[in-house]
Amino acid sequence: MEVDLCFVMDCTGSMWEHIDGAKNAIKRVVDYMATLKPAITIRIAFCGYRDHCDGPDRLQIFDFINSCDEFKNNLSNVPATGGGGDGPEDVLGGLNAAITELSWRNHIRVLLHIGDFPPHGRRFDNEEDDYPDGDPNGLTAEQVLDEMRSAGIHYFFGRITEYTDTMIRIFKSIIGEFPVFDFESTPDPEGLVEKFFDATCSAINTAITLRE
Repeated sequence: MEVDLCFVMDCTGSMWEHIDGAKNAIKRVVDYMATLKPAITIRIAFCGYRDHCDGPDRLQIFDFINSCDEFKNNLSNVPATGGGGDGPEDVLGGLNAAITELSWRNHIRVLLHIGDFPPHGRRFDNEEDDYPDGDPNGLTAEQVLDEMRSAGIHYFFGRITEYTDTMIRIFKSIIGEFPVFDFESTPDPEGLVEKFFDATCSAINTAITLRE
């Protein structure tokens, strides 16, 4: 059985621990899935997003590969930087790129999104927002999530702060219920790796069950 797994992650300055967590957990995930009966093989992709002020560094995309070592090397080249002076980030741009620019191939498709701030726009209850009218490129949550659903991609979210709670509620109103995992930072880096491992395995198993 083959699975496409994509991490979509906020890569602004506050997220360096979580980038390391994904990098250090992925081999454990792949090795564990290979022990199951039937064995599960995973193609891994990554889409990092920052904000519109970050220009060419706004998105950082690595298409699907089978190699854990190559994936870890890719993430080693992803700095946690940028993001501007407001809270919201280019969440919709990151999700849209992951959905439309990656080479999704397998029937079981998992998108695990980890971030600590919502998209731009008043509807997400942002107190400080350089783009209060929403995404400056015209993307809407409805448009992006409908495209994701049409592509057969299962969405999972890793919650870090309460700032994304309104986003979670709005996303659920569009695509229905989805699992939300606790990704708050821990004093022990290994604890965050454990959260990545548990959430990723759970997301894959849930997507497989939903496809059966």
